[in-house]
Amino acid sequence: MLLNPRADPAGPRAGAGGAGIALLGVMAAVQGSDPNIASTALVGASRGLQMTGGLLALAASVSTLALAATVISTGLLADRFGRRGVLMAALALSAAGDLIAALAPTAGLFLIGRAVAGIGLGAVYGAAFAYIRAITPPDRIAGAIGIFGAVSGGVTVLMTFLGGALASVHWRLAFLVVPVAALLCVPAVRAVLPAQPRVADGPRDYPGQVLLALGVVGVLYGFSHAADGLTSPLTFGPLLGGLVLLALFVVRERHTSARFFPVELLTKPLFLAAICAGFVYNFGTAVGFLQLTDLWQYVVGLSTLRVSLWQMPFLLAGIAAAVLFGRLMTRGLTAASTVAIGSLAAAAGFVLLAVLHSSTSLWGFLPGSILLGAGVIIASLPYGTLIIAQAPARYFGPVTSSRTTIGQFFYAAGLALSTVLVNTMTTGGVVRRLEQAGVPPTDTGQGLDAVTAFAADGTRPSTALGQQALAEAAQSYGQAFALTTLLAALVTLIVGGLGWWLLRRHEARPATG
Repeated sequence: MLLNPRADPAGPRAGAGGAGIALLGVMAAVQGSDPNIASTALVGASRGLQMTGGLLALAASVSTLALAATVISTGLLADRFGRRGVLMAALALSAAGDLIAALAPTAGLFLIGRAVAGIGLGAVYGAAFAYIRAITPPDRIAGAIGIFGAVSGGVTVLMTFLGGALASVHWRLAFLVVPVAALLCVPAVRAVLPAQPRVADGPRDYPGQVLLALGVVGVLYGFSHAADGLTSPLTFGPLLGGLVLLALFVVRERHTSARFFPVELLTKPLFLAAICAGFVYNFGTAVGFLQLTDLWQYVVGLSTLRVSLWQMPFLLAGIAAAVLFGRLMTRGLTAASTVAIGSLAAAAGFVLLAVLHSSTSLWGFLPGSILLGAGVIIASLPYGTLIIAQAPARYFGPVTSSRTTIGQFFYAAGLALSTVLVNTMTTGGVVRRLEQAGVPPTDTGQGLDAVTAFAADGTRPSTALGQQALAEAAQSYGQAFALTTLLAALVTLIVGGLGWWLLRRHEARPATG
């Protein structure tokens, strides 16, 4: 059977049921809301702690870097020391990290706190996701992941709004939301989730873990500087170095008897299909959510509050889709069909957003937002079920935790590439339009500076040239948004189609044994 998981080290346990899945979803939301809250609070933190330039960029990304670099290793810890104990410790570590950030008197201590929070939150999400298999019968995994995703999405929205409201009072208050939620979850974990036996002690391959962590940091750090240009040393250098380190990690894991991750999974059709589904989910979410937010803020001219309200159809469609398609998969909808439906819906959403990008009302964006929000979440369901199904018992924690690292890669790629495309096309469009209007080439730089200042802090230009450049930027940005979303639709169809093909090939094989 396609989605019959390999033996989990613990196997499904009775006694947790719906309450257990809901609790796991809440803990996933603790992780999911943290970067949203931090991005809102960072404006105030940067002023209070005098963080600018490269230091500010590091403050924005250090938690994500720490999370992605360590989440597979913390999955290994969960196997070795028991998932419930590691989960409770990770919740406490997450709370401690954000409390350090909230109370930090200096930028250095703030960075340390955010890094600690990232490590803890990565372990929280990895352990929560792996726990689904421990409390759910194999034939109900898809439905459980649907509920997990719906609860996670809903609670993330609530926590993000709460953090935003507190950030408007003082940035330090916003960093208390995650600690309070995490600490409330600790006794709930002990009360609701069953203990799991440890996996027999085995190799931990510390050199391999170091290669993986440094490689992940290099790639993600490079992506975070993509706005400087793909050929910038801050982009190209870390990306290349990270990819080299990841290649060395794969070579080492293939040839050492002390390996901690089964890299041969990267050649297995079902795991590759899971990666394709993960691409549709993470890449699509990054491109759609970021570019829609920027379009509404910079072109439509919405306030931060109205942008948040306009995002709701995207988010609510995903929550509804998670529940509906989780149930459909439990009742027999195949992973191949689910990947196809999710990819087609997401691609159609991108196309509608491109066609209707010049709308000034929510109604114009509503069809595309709903289709895209539902499509990416539909694709996330086989992404989760396939990874759980392919995780060998000996490597269950590292493999299920790899879902987060894979997702971070695709999310960062979506952010970076869409930002580069939109910025490059917008800049080129502004220059071309200004020159066509008779502005001398020597003066176009002043117009671009005015556009950059507006994007950075909302300062409207006072000169006629700056005002003209800003008006041209709105037109150019809309066209750049449309082309970028059309390209995203094409890529989504290609990668989603590959995932569907891999799964269909597997389903078409005659049963053996």
